[in-house]
Amino acid sequence: MGIHVVIQPLVGYGAAVVSPSPGVRQLVVGSEETSFIVQVPARIGGLMDTARFAQSLAAAASEFSEWCETQHRTRSHSSSFHDQWSDAADDAVTRKND
Repeated sequence: MGIHVVIQPLVGYGAAVVSPSPGVRQLVVGSEETSFIVQVPARIGGLMDTARFAQSLAAAASEFSEWCETQHRTRSHSSSFHDQWSDAADDAVTRKND
């Protein structure tokens, strides 16, 4: 059984690398009130596994950011909420099935 976290960002949400203690770094995503944290697991290979994860996350976040910006520029404010998001859902299903 997996855990799925859904974030619908609000103004002020962001991401940062923090160092809570000397020699320790964490990726913190969210806001001051709500966040999730990526830490390096304390095991052999943990640093490289975390590096690969962070690189994958960065690439996916960049792609998602570009898509959001494109949608923002191309969507008309006069179109209905349902039309805008049903197109996004269709795209997600198509991508998942590819």
